Amino acid sequence: MSDPTARKHHFLFLQGLRSPFFWRLGKALVAEGARVTKVQFTVGDHLYWPGAALRCKADETALPEYYEQLFSGGDYTDVVLFGDCRPVHQPAIALAHRLGLPVHVFEEGYFRPDWITLERDGVNAHSKLPRDPHWYELVKNTVAKVFTPNEVGPSMTHRVLHDIAYNAGNLLNPLCYPRYSSHVPHSIPAEYWGYVKRYVQVHAMRKRDRDMVDRLSRGVCQDQQPYYLVALQVPGDTQLTVHSPYNSSHDFLADVFDSFVHHAEKTALLVIKSHPLDPGLERSHEQVKSLARQHGCQERTVFLNSGNLPHLLDHAQGLITVNSTTIGQALFHHCPTIALGKSIYAMPGLTFQGSLHDFWQHARSPQAKPDQALYHAFRRVVLHSTQVNGGLYTDRGMRLAVAHAVPNLLATKGKLQALLEQYPCEPHS
Repeated sequence: MSDPTARKHHFLFLQGLRSPFFWRLGKALVAEGARVTKVQFTVGDHLYWPGAALRCKADETALPEYYEQLFSGGDYTDVVLFGDCRPVHQPAIALAHRLGLPVHVFEEGYFRPDWITLERDGVNAHSKLPRDPHWYELVKNTVAKVFTPNEVGPSMTHRVLHDIAYNAGNLLNPLCYPRYSSHVPHSIPAEYWGYVKRYVQVHAMRKRDRDMVDRLSRGVCQDQQPYYLVALQVPGDTQLTVHSPYNSSHDFLADVFDSFVHHAEKTALLVIKSHPLDPGLERSHEQVKSLARQHGCQERTVFLNSGNLPHLLDHAQGLITVNSTTIGQALFHHCPTIALGKSIYAMPGLTFQGSLHDFWQHARSPQAKPDQALYHAFRRVVLHSTQVNGGLYTDRGMRLAVAHAVPNLLATKGKLQALLEQYPCEPHS
């Protein structure tokens, strides 16, 4: 049954992702009686929103004025977008906050693969999720137990095909949207060529990586050579460029290597694993080799393009990362973790709260392991208040995500907001 209050909603959809998800979501909201207006920024946006839409041809400097005119000329009640750090979105978010309009932000899920993120006003470091462990213990029993999600299934092929279609359309941007500036750090031809080369490299090294993971595990089990795992971000990820003290993966790695050689035990190995979606344009493998040579620890350094992540986490002395969803897996596998960026996981009991220098010294102590009771409380509350069962690329995943997202979008109050009103918590800095 349709919610009668839905007719009062007028959703302003900004840029989505490279799939038909926003188009399907918009149609579902209209079916519930809501009004939906879409703003297009690229030709690719048109391909994945084939209906009527507004066209934004302003450059970044003119976006604030564009949004002022757009918001003043419409009766919008909600803003919907994917990715709250995109340059085309930041002025709109700031204006919506000033006007008191809820901003519904979609992102990849905190707990993948069967969940996506839907939060009001911000995600990741911008999330309103408290960083107080006591709060999660307080509210855990006030929310429903975590249900077993419907499985989305493999999505990489669909993701690649949607990406190619979207970017094929964007070849016409110089004619149709000449002022648009993409948030992607590399040109599309360079990125695709990088993916092709990396695909060949990963498959060529897959057996070597698998054998290396087995050797690492045996070494730990035989109490011979402990290792620390470093999980890299995708180059250009806002977790690096916006939500951390680093400007690049190289800066992050340089910090890790310097601390490792001076503060970690001399028998330990440093195992660096690249991100599955890294196009390889920044040549992380060569950066690691160069840094290992500069710090005189070539024999203690391992680079992996692939490998069984749960197996690695089961045997690692600790995980070092900026703010990867690998953290969620590390907590599940009882692996001590330090997040060097701003993270929803950054709280006592979940991740290590000292410096990286101290982490090497204390990671092997029982106190450094994630508190499993807190982890389960945290996961339960986060899934309830910020996650939606579904996916963004497959037909099944999108159907699930739309069905679960629509009630959240139409609700007067977000689930997290309701929890915070009932159980207030000091905002994190």
